[in-house]
Amino acid sequence: MNPKDLSTKEDFITFLNTLRHDLTENAASWENQTLESFLEAMEAWLNDSNSVSNTPTWSTFATSLLAGKAYE
Repeated sequence: MNPKDLSTKEDFITFLNTLRHDLTENAASWENQTLESFLEAMEAWLNDSNSVSNTPTWSTFATSLLAGKAYE
């Protein structure tokens, strides 16, 4: 599911389910497998991103979670 396609709470819940299953089934493809490194990557991506507004959307939140998966 593409984060840009999310617009509702239900879309976001589906996205979270997909992301969780991806970690379970494809952990080796995740750069940040611990909660600490995942949250650090999310924080770094949000800090570095110029495209995130001060009024987040479900899509923005989902994109930041995807950044937590692989951002260094």
